Amino acid sequence: MFAADTQAIGLNKSQPSRPQRISLVLQGGGQRGIFTAGVIDAFLTRHFDPFEHYYGTSAGALNMSAYVCQQYQYGYRFITQLTTQERFFHLMKYVRRQHHMDLDWALETALPGKETALDMETARRHLQNRYAYACATDVDILKPAFFSLTEDNWPDALKATCAIPLLYPHPVNINEHRYVDGGVTAAIPAKEAFARGADIIVVIRTEPDVEQEKRVDDSGRFLETLRARFETHKPQFKIADYLTNFEEKYRLARFETFQKELSKQLGELSERYKSSREQWVSRVKDSMREKAMQNGGRWLFGGDTIYRLQSLSGKPLSTDMLKMFTTHYQSYQSELQFLANPPARAQVLQIAPNEPLQSSALLSKSEALEADYQLGLTLGNQFLDQYGDALVALSSVDNSEFESTSAPMPHQG
Repeated sequence: MFAADTQAIGLNKSQPSRPQRISLVLQGGGQRGIFTAGVIDAFLTRHFDPFEHYYGTSAGALNMSAYVCQQYQYGYRFITQLTTQERFFHLMKYVRRQHHMDLDWALETALPGKETALDMETARRHLQNRYAYACATDVDILKPAFFSLTEDNWPDALKATCAIPLLYPHPVNINEHRYVDGGVTAAIPAKEAFARGADIIVVIRTEPDVEQEKRVDDSGRFLETLRARFETHKPQFKIADYLTNFEEKYRLARFETFQKELSKQLGELSERYKSSREQWVSRVKDSMREKAMQNGGRWLFGGDTIYRLQSLSGKPLSTDMLKMFTTHYQSYQSELQFLANPPARAQVLQIAPNEPLQSSALLSKSEALEADYQLGLTLGNQFLDQYGDALVALSSVDNSEFESTSAPMPHQG
């Protein structure tokens, strides 16, 4: 029913064999990060960590932190025990009283001295020859910024990458710059991983991957390449051919047209803002409302939900928010194109559900969270069964502790 959706582009066989720099990229998605938590816990259980670099956005950054701190089920507990509480977010209190998401309270539990703190000492030892980055968005220039988890400002960096506009009351100040949710500009920071020298990029997604039909056979080509270069033989990893869904491809094709249309409208809006602000904003909202659903869960909430929240809160739709929407659409399309057609020297492997997760960005039911966590565990182990040994053999870092066969999962606590 489910399979790890993977994509890889073959290495240039004329290139001399050498250890490969492998990066891990973790997408955000709010409570949908429970799927990523399952994948990460599968990795931790089998001591799989051939990565030299790690990149996480929003909930992905939290799961990345748990991974480099080597804390099993940290992400699972954070999502199921903290983000489900009314203190963290209560829709009616937000609408009626403007009670924003209490990110400060939730992340305070991760600070040193707390019973549920992240083990940053373990992380610093683990990252002596590795690098972990949380992605946030510089709100003044709408560009991504990457913060190292070994720096003293890591608590602010985690807060910044999760500071969702509208739901969190203000940007997070770091070194005299203002930052918000990294999902605005780099929801899947695979391009950053490549820019920093990654040869192989493993991406954990919190939504189905529906970009290219040719990916169905790509995993077999990847394995053939590994066997040719490292005399490693693995059976082909078969996946369901759900990539021919016409509706999904049609939606993706409409993104580019929508981006251009919205960018044009934003330019006109800026010039006319002072004289006809309310009338023009209303027209833009009307023209975008149906199309905004295309945003899905990629920037925490779908676009239509963002509009409903803004309307219910009584706040007008600002040009700044519209520019964030435009930037998100454009950057996300760029990331999708990179994943579909990475540069010749890079390979991309994706782990993703083959249909939308049961959980939502927020306000998920407990049974949905549990189901998506178990799915993450399953797909994480399938991925390791298929690619674990090969990636460990390729890696530029030592991972001799990896257990190539599945082990019983520790008790959930």
